[in-house]
Amino acid sequence: MKYATINPYDNQLIKEFPFDSFPDLGISSRAFEKWRKLKIEERGAYLQKVSDLLERDKRKYASLITLEVGKPLAESEYEVSKVITAFNYYIANAPGFLKPEIVQTNASKSYILFEPLGIILSVMPWNFPLWQVFRFAIPTLISGNVTILKHAPNVPQCAKAIEELFVEAGVPEGVFKNYFIANEDVSRLIANPAIAGISFTGSDATGSLLAEQAGKNIKKCIMELGGNDAFIVLENADLDFTIAGAIKSRSINSGQSCNAAKRFIVVEKVAAAFTQKLIEAVKKLKVGDPQKSDTQIGPLSRKDLAEKVKKQIADSVAAGAVAHYVNEVHNTIGNFVSPMVLTGVKRGIKAFEEEIFGPVWSVVIAKDAADAIAIANDSVYGLGASIWTADKANAEKYVTELQAGNVFINDIVKSDARIPFGGIKRSGFGRELAEFGLKEFVNIKTVYIN
Repeated sequence: MKYATINPYDNQLIKEFPFDSFPDLGISSRAFEKWRKLKIEERGAYLQKVSDLLERDKRKYASLITLEVGKPLAESEYEVSKVITAFNYYIANAPGFLKPEIVQTNASKSYILFEPLGIILSVMPWNFPLWQVFRFAIPTLISGNVTILKHAPNVPQCAKAIEELFVEAGVPEGVFKNYFIANEDVSRLIANPAIAGISFTGSDATGSLLAEQAGKNIKKCIMELGGNDAFIVLENADLDFTIAGAIKSRSINSGQSCNAAKRFIVVEKVAAAFTQKLIEAVKKLKVGDPQKSDTQIGPLSRKDLAEKVKKQIADSVAAGAVAHYVNEVHNTIGNFVSPMVLTGVKRGIKAFEEEIFGPVWSVVIAKDAADAIAIANDSVYGLGASIWTADKANAEKYVTELQAGNVFINDIVKSDARIPFGGIKRSGFGRELAEFGLKEFVNIKTVYIN
């Protein structure tokens, strides 16, 4: 796929970018030798300059996200603001996270050091083109590593803008490099001895291939992959509050979020009332031009992605699901998918088995809470799950039963710099964010003095 900006709203080609030659790893290697020797606070000072520039031009970067992704402008602005919270968190906390730890053993002295690994390659997705990059890059860089970015081909201007931020901030050359490279170049990079680790966010199909290559070359890797998150509604849930959460979780980025709720598993006692309220709420969503401030659902990011979602819907309906088209879209030029509620969803139907990356609310009915947990776990994915109930103490009993990396009670599943984020099963392995994410790409070195 070529690197190009194509406006998802009207499918107009705005700008194409040529492929770069294979990265000069000498630039990154030399940068690493200097960067790793700086004090953590000095690296943090450089990153603070990047954050300040991002804050200064927040609206510009938000508009760029919306242009390339089709995300409603208000959400793009929120994405930029969220990136700044990650800068603040790591600049404040990294010195403590990376401080040597004294351990009492039989030695006269023993302790643990946390040292950078080297050049870390990141392969990042288009749906959160700034947040996904920075949530990896900030902890990776502040811990002393340097990084190479291979971004998604449909967000090249976002990728260039990120690199230009580091240049304008005066961060030493080679600490952060973006390259427009082909997939085969990614394989060559993984095989190169100069690359110390790989971070990937994207589909489980691509993640499987990259993890195989990383394993073959004995490289540390983090895999943040897809999800088919369960949104569990128990009989004592506040339905109005729960519906607001259901709308927010599924409509983020027009349904194109790996940790969005996708299967709405409702106990049968409240299933009819929940479904009626859900349909009414989806009907009220404003669909249209993502550059307008009041738009809630924009186009999907690429035409092929919209066609895939439409086929998943058609296949689900053919298998017995019922589609409630509550908000027909009249724009046939852009990559729009009509927001809808699917009922009658059960095991064996695509809306249950597969991750649908679009504005589709799939309702699954459970007998009771125990059945809802069993249905939630009946998935190859294990990224996140949420439980909605008036009895929070009782809900906590189900937390250990859910097969997911993130469980939220009475809130939507979301990433936050202060808590680790990641999944199990085909949703991947490893963690980003918090102290756990920072230590994924460090050498945890034991020192033992007898």
